[in-house]
Amino acid sequence: MNSALIRISNLKINRISKIGITLASSTFFLYALGHAPIFKNILAGVFSCSS
Repeated sequence: MNSALIRISNLKINRISKIGITLASSTFFLYALGHAPIFKNILAGVFSCSS
């Protein structure tokens, strides 16, 4: 019984940690994407050509 509870709690912790790692990495990726001059130029060109 105790081992089953430990496994369930470990699964919950693993799921939470995976969500946290995913959010952190995606946030860092978007932050780096916004600060890269190449992507800024591409985005500026896309929005300037659309008008």
